Amino acid sequence: MDLLKHVRTQILVFGIAVILSVYAGYKLGSFLVNRYEVYPTFTLIGIILGIGSGVLTVYSILQKYFKNPGKQRAEENKSGNEIGSKITDPTIDVTLEQVRKAVREFSDTLPKGVFRTILVQDDNSIDFKQLVPHLGGIPTKNYYMSKETYDLFEESEKHIPSEMDIVQKAVDQYVKDHKEYPMLQFDPQHRVNYYLLLQEHYLKKVPLTQFYITNLDGLITHIKPQNKNSSQL
Repeated sequence: MDLLKHVRTQILVFGIAVILSVYAGYKLGSFLVNRYEVYPTFTLIGIILGIGSGVLTVYSILQKYFKNPGKQRAEENKSGNEIGSKITDPTIDVTLEQVRKAVREFSDTLPKGVFRTILVQDDNSIDFKQLVPHLGGIPTKNYYMSKETYDLFEESEKHIPSEMDIVQKAVDQYVKDHKEYPMLQFDPQHRVNYYLLLQEHYLKKVPLTQFYITNLDGLITHIKPQNKNSSQL
């Protein structure tokens, strides 16, 4: 009933708008005819202008009441986003282990072919907005992640992940080309041999951090490994 009533109201409004516009045009034409005694030119012009004015009036009303659905949805979404942006997540204190657990949980929810590196921003800091469902808020301090090894670091070690990514890529390429790790064969600490990587242009400069090759498929670490590896693959 409400819809039918609304439609009837709109039809009535349209009709009145057209009638008034045509009538106003007719009266204007009649006035000009009486003044300049040119019949029926001004009367016809007035009626045509009245019809045109009525059509424009109806069109403007239609635009108001039957707005483009796509545009309307876009405006609604924009309004919703503006409201949502005003809602801030709580800040919380978390430990490195809690962050590590949240990252693992987040990784488990990702579809096949999507990796946890989507959490890592350009400066290797973690985008905690994506981890809010797992942490319950935004940490009060930044944590950082290597895109190559997924190792996590606190603020005091934020320089390490970017270097780690560079060195890991260099090590991987060296292994691919030479079928052995870039380290001295009898080095008990299995340090990455920066001289080899620099000499063959896998690295452009010596990193500030010393990295070591681990047992985990040639992944590097900034912590000295406990077990001895062979340099041969």
